[in-house]
Amino acid sequence: MTRNKIMVFLTALILVFAVGCGSSQPPASSDAGKGAKKDLKVALTAAPPTVDMHKTTATVTQQVGWHIFEYLVTLDANYNVVPSLAAKIEISPDGKTFTFPLREGIKFHNGKDLTADDVVASLLRWRKYSTIGRAVVAPATITAKDKNTVVITLPKPSSALLPALAYPSQGAVIMPKEIIDEAGDNNVKELIGTGPFQFVEWKQNQYIHVKKYAGYKTAPGPTSGLSGKKEALVENIFFYLVPDPATRVAGLQSGEYDTAEGLPTDSYETLKNDPNIKVSVNKPSSYISMIFNTKSGLFADVKKRQAVNAAIDSESVMKAVAGTPEFYELNHGLVFKEQIWYVDSGKEKYNQKNPELAKKLLAEAGYNGEPVTIITTRDYDYMYKSAVVLKDTLEKIGMTVNLEVYDWPTVLSKRGNDKLWNVFITGFLITVEPSQTLYLDSRFKWAGWYSNPQMDALLDEMREAPNLEQAKKVFEKVQTLYWDEVPVIKFGNLHQFFAARKNIKGAQYFCDKQFWNTSVE
Repeated sequence: MTRNKIMVFLTALILVFAVGCGSSQPPASSDAGKGAKKDLKVALTAAPPTVDMHKTTATVTQQVGWHIFEYLVTLDANYNVVPSLAAKIEISPDGKTFTFPLREGIKFHNGKDLTADDVVASLLRWRKYSTIGRAVVAPATITAKDKNTVVITLPKPSSALLPALAYPSQGAVIMPKEIIDEAGDNNVKELIGTGPFQFVEWKQNQYIHVKKYAGYKTAPGPTSGLSGKKEALVENIFFYLVPDPATRVAGLQSGEYDTAEGLPTDSYETLKNDPNIKVSVNKPSSYISMIFNTKSGLFADVKKRQAVNAAIDSESVMKAVAGTPEFYELNHGLVFKEQIWYVDSGKEKYNQKNPELAKKLLAEAGYNGEPVTIITTRDYDYMYKSAVVLKDTLEKIGMTVNLEVYDWPTVLSKRGNDKLWNVFITGFLITVEPSQTLYLDSRFKWAGWYSNPQMDALLDEMREAPNLEQAKKVFEKVQTLYWDEVPVIKFGNLHQFFAARKNIKGAQYFCDKQFWNTSVE
């Protein structure tokens, strides 16, 4: 595959996911931030398990972490992979070697100059722990050509490398080599990056505090998606940890918080009619799914998973979560229909609402009243409401269900142990390309532990396809196999809304919220 063909294919891949990462906040005013010195107060739904972005896929870690850390490459507003800490991206004619000269004059928050050794150490550590890194970058050789140049060499061309490096969640962020060396297999002890804000303090169960980094050197060019100009227009950001949704809503209305995350949809009209608040709806922004423990216990048996899938009434789940169709969409696709990846395969096995078939399959599978343990949290309203509906659905087909409710960090801890649960519920943001879907590739070793060599081979074939047309044909097979084996059951697409006080200017939603270029007037 020639370099030109590779770049055309990569551009097509990145262009597909504008919907989920689209900016839906009003643009910053022309004088936003002039003289702005105030603190920005953000209410989050839960405490992150860590802010070490290499070590977790938790969305809340990204929401804080990407203000502190930066990526070698990132995404512009047209969803192309573009340089960030890299000055440019050079691809060899055979598509196997990627060279990244670094921008000059970049300093970490501790005053140390950024070098290629830092990037190599960061990418090697990210590859070790990242679900995507292990699969996509595992065969790569990552080296420092000189002090300011990083080279990644693959045994064969891959359309997935650059999207993997740019993928925001559990991102390939860059840290100082000595911090990584000191950490070993543990979380890093110091949160030091190159971003527009630097870490100050994490006061447990209260807030995470970051402050403006005076030595920050922004990437060239205008702000575009996650790329280009970034500027800290406030002196401090306080990420308050506020698990109760009613408290987040009330705090936003009172001015205690400037913006709040994970707002319940039943507060939309109230906030929309508040003269001090601006709201916007992101359609779609994520999808909700139940995750089976396929490693051990009841749902290691595919027929029992198929039985549950037969019983699911997706609309009852989504109505419980979102209230009205303004905030949800029933759809079976592992990508959103607005993406050029979208395919119809497997559609007949979605939202079957067939309890009799479910009972028949359970009987054939030899189900004998064993309890199903669902772990969930009230920290994320949609997770708890989905779990309540799911419990009722399973009990109606004769299953015994234990619903265990914890805070979100505890759920994250428990889901790593296959002896402690059978099902949990979570949401998934849009992917750059479908092979990044966490639960499909066994080499990701993600919670649920689905493993099928046929699926792994299809994902590799899709990543190595020479063009989008051939890749989509493989994806049809991937989605068919997914709905046959249902390691995860997708309920539907969830449209979230973003709300902020009207004196907050410039806050954007692009793959999630970010608050550089944001001022408090």
